[in-house]
Amino acid sequence: MSCQKVFQLIFPAMLCGVLMQTMPSTVSAYNAEHLAALNGGVTSWNKMRKSNGDFVPDFSGAVIKGRNLSSIDLHGANLKGTDFSQSNLSHANLQNAQLEHSKMSGCMLMKADLEHAGIQEADLESAVIDGAKLHAAILTKSILKKADCSNTDFSGSDLRECNFREASLVNADLREADLKGTYLWRANISGAKLKGVRVSKVTILDTGKYASAAWAEKQQAVFVDEEPKQLNSLQEKTIVLVPDKNSQSENVHSQKPGKIERSLQTSRDIEKNDRKEEFREKKKSAENIWRQSPDGIVQVPYSREQYDQLKRNVFTWNDMRKRDRDMHVELNAAPFNGKNLVYADLHQASLAGANFRHADLSESDLRSADLQNTDFREANLEHADLGGADLRGANLWRANLSRTRLDGAVVSGATVLDSGKKATKENVRRYNLIFSEK
Repeated sequence: MSCQKVFQLIFPAMLCGVLMQTMPSTVSAYNAEHLAALNGGVTSWNKMRKSNGDFVPDFSGAVIKGRNLSSIDLHGANLKGTDFSQSNLSHANLQNAQLEHSKMSGCMLMKADLEHAGIQEADLESAVIDGAKLHAAILTKSILKKADCSNTDFSGSDLRECNFREASLVNADLREADLKGTYLWRANISGAKLKGVRVSKVTILDTGKYASAAWAEKQQAVFVDEEPKQLNSLQEKTIVLVPDKNSQSENVHSQKPGKIERSLQTSRDIEKNDRKEEFREKKKSAENIWRQSPDGIVQVPYSREQYDQLKRNVFTWNDMRKRDRDMHVELNAAPFNGKNLVYADLHQASLAGANFRHADLSESDLRSADLQNTDFREANLEHADLGGADLRGANLWRANLSRTRLDGAVVSGATVLDSGKKATKENVRRYNLIFSEK
């Protein structure tokens, strides 16, 4: 076959490939006519909706930021992925609206009606939802960090795995709501109605402690003790040390039976351990990872792109993590010494061997992170959340652990505490840590 014929055959395919690369990767799904009608003002929009009962608005993926949409009628609308950041939606009718993956950070939603709405994995950080109706709404895995949810009706709603860190839930109605796996650390729940609310052993309360049957009984709530999935060979039995307030002895063996509880890791921990095992294998097969490769490029055991993004701007990094909930953070052995990482979202991150000496990690989220052999010497961890993190072999000498949440974090005999002493079964009780023999 001649070269000319070969070129004639492959040229169309090459041209098609080039054109596809130059086309936009995503196309907004919203209806442009609907958006034009909305731009005509709330009054004319509401009149149109009233006269067209079967009309279903479609603003999916649209950017409607910073708009005054007070009292607008968007019931039943398709608002998936819509960006309403900083908009005023007070008194809005959003009944049965589809708001999955929507962006409503800083939104005004005072006395808005969101009953039966689907708001899964939405961003409502710092939103004002005071007095809103969210009865029977679905908010699974949504972010409501620092949101004002005072006097809000969440009764019968699905709030599983929502993040209410530092949110105000004063006088909120949470009766019959599902709070399994919900995160309420430092939230203000004073006056909240909790009768019949469902919690589980992975629900984190406002105190930073995990929910328990005793707490549920006191609040007339329902404690759901879900059974973990079948164990695999990577799971290990660990000893949870619970302080005995009535005991003056520091000897763990002097406690009464029942004060030392045995717990098994959950299915999430299994996946986490699988990732750790995979990383160990990679590390074994790349002993020269810090040396120069044949092409002269220095190899590092962490994602250079992720490292640069986090170091450049923490808030941009946090927004990126919100958008990509499944992103795996690979920052093992990364040099963060002396860096300002206040409010950094590093939950479930791989940070084994990282250097955080003198770094400011106050208010940071390090839940369930892999922090094995990590250097935290003289780091600021005030108000940071290290619940469920793996701190085996970590060095916390002279770290600021003022009001740091450490519940459920795992330590070993190689872990150095803030006092400079190595962790033991006896001296970790005051932190409510889990001591592992491994």
